[in-house]
This record gives sequence, structure tokens and C-alpha cells, in this order.
Amino acid sequence: MWHKDTVEWIDIELTSFCNIECPGCLRQEMSNEVGPLLNKSYITLKDLKKWIPPGYLPNLKNINFCGSVDEPTTHPEFIDIVDYFIGFTDINVATNGSTRTIKFWKELGNKRISTFFGVDGIDQKSLEKYRIGSNFKKVQRNWRAFIKAGGNATWQFIVFEHNEHLLKQAEQMSKDEGFNRFRTIWSHRKNNEEVKK
Repeated sequence: MWHKDTVEWIDIELTSFCNIECPGCLRQEMSNEVGPLLNKSYITLKDLKKWIPPGYLPNLKNINFCGSVDEPTTHPEFIDIVDYFIGFTDINVATNGSTRTIKFWKELGNKRISTFFGVDGIDQKSLEKYRIGSNFKKVQRNWRAFIKAGGNATWQFIVFEHNEHLLKQAEQMSKDEGFNRFRTIWSHRKNNEEVKK
């Protein structure tokens, strides 16, 4: 049993929507079971205010919009949600970076929040091998707008057999593009058909 005074970090899946189709993601692996539940709902700002009012979790240090099965930036109230929580805690966002407009990403960057951009390649061909449906040029425009506006950006690179040889190039590109950090995650997903293509 946990006590509200001990909570320092909360992961929140804001939506059940995602704009891309990554092999190995729960959405793809269990599409028959979870498919009927997905792309139907958003947690509203009204509910978040009710569930997590300022001061309710006195030791809260961070809220992470984690993007494990969703793309948080697809949420129509996302900027308002960030504005609400940034008043009393730090915020992390995990994103594939291929949604919205430059204006949106500039506005998000102005808020100086921490954002992990999932970029597992250095161009369109290498990126879409895993992040099917993503657009490298759009992701690049978006991270540039975010960084230029003052956003704290991390390049997150999931390592597979098909992209391992690009690791050093991606890390150098992250530095050239102004990312604050480069983070690698070694894939643990089963049935990664994308590495066999």
C-alpha cells in the first residue's frame, strides 16, 4: 500500500491514440485484444484537476507523459494540461515527434519542459523501419522548433539489429542539432519483424 506523501513520480498515459505503428508495441502485438479499446478516449484536463490537485501529493517531483501505448501530443488539451501541471511539478514528455505543427512545438519549447524524442534513425529510411508512419523531416522540423524555443530535448534511440550501425552517427547528429542528451535503449521487444526485413 502506498501513501500519497511518498509519491514522487507519476506516469500518465493521457490518451489511447497513437499516430504511428511500431512493431512490438502492445498496440500492435495485442491488436485483437486491445484494438476495440484504442483510439476512443482521452483523460480530460477536468479529471486531472480533480484527481491531482496542487498540493495533494506534497512530494511530487515529476509527471511523465510516457507514450508507452499512446502519443501524448495527440491530446487536444495537451498544452493546457502542461500549463496546469507545470505550476507545481516538473514534466517529462516521451514523443515520436511526428505530430502537430512547428507552432505547437515552439509553444511547448517555451515552457522549458523535458522532452524525449524517439528517433531511431538518421533519415526517413532508417526511422520508419521501426516507427512506421513517422516522417523524419517533420520530426526534425518539430525538434528544431522545440529546441530553438528553449526546450530541454533528449534524443532517444532504441537500438535494433537494423540500426545499431547508425548509433555513432545519430549521437553526433543529436549534438549538431542541439539536443542536451543522447539516450540509448537496447530493444527487448519480442517478435521484432522489422529487424528481419
